[in-house]
Amino acid sequence: MLGPLALLCALLFPGGVAAISLTQQAVVVGRVGSSATLSCQASAYVSYIHWYLYQEGTAPKRILMLDMSRLYVQRYGGLKPDKIDAKKGKESNSCELSVKKLQKSDEGVYYCAAWEAHSPAPCSAP
Repeated sequence: MLGPLALLCALLFPGGVAAISLTQQAVVVGRVGSSATLSCQASAYVSYIHWYLYQEGTAPKRILMLDMSRLYVQRYGGLKPDKIDAKKGKESNSCELSVKKLQKSDEGVYYCAAWEAHSPAPCSAP
């Protein structure tokens, strides 16, 4: 059974700290050989959404990153587009992860995290 978690991320901006909440489905179930789609909804726009997979007995590993502005997908761990992919969701601040050709080894907890890119605060000389 594939089950994502809800996650709350605090993002640091030059003007202070802002909290972005991320919401996911509680449980997603798929049959071996089929595909499963998981969604991640942020409470505000974010620049990047990262997807992680936790499997019992191992450390969580990052499997994918979606650049929300350029719609660029970076996969990790040798994963290919025919196995895992992501796209921007219907809402501008949402993302959908697709895990294809499901196998027993895909079972685990999938969760998303957000990162907001920002320019460093300008420095001024005394």
